[in-house]
Amino acid sequence: MSSLPTNSGKSSRAEYLSFFFDWLHYQFPRTDDLVHNVLIVREVQRIVDTDDEAAYWGDRDCWTMHDIATKRIQARLQAQGVQA
Repeated sequence: MSSLPTNSGKSSRAEYLSFFFDWLHYQFPRTDDLVHNVLIVREVQRIVDTDDEAAYWGDRDCWTMHDIATKRIQARLQAQGVQA
């Protein structure tokens, strides 16, 4: 007997992060994009820290998540006095 998912059948955190990772590397596939991709994925992991967050973000487009993650990275760098 299988148990019901806790987030009403929506994406789990692991599923969302895997999907976003694949999407990101499709959009930014060049070797030059590697650092960008790593920073974005790390920030998305901070944002999507639960299955409930994954369920929320699973219904939204990846570009929105990318933009939010980019702004958070830039704000953190600016607060540290680093030019992005």
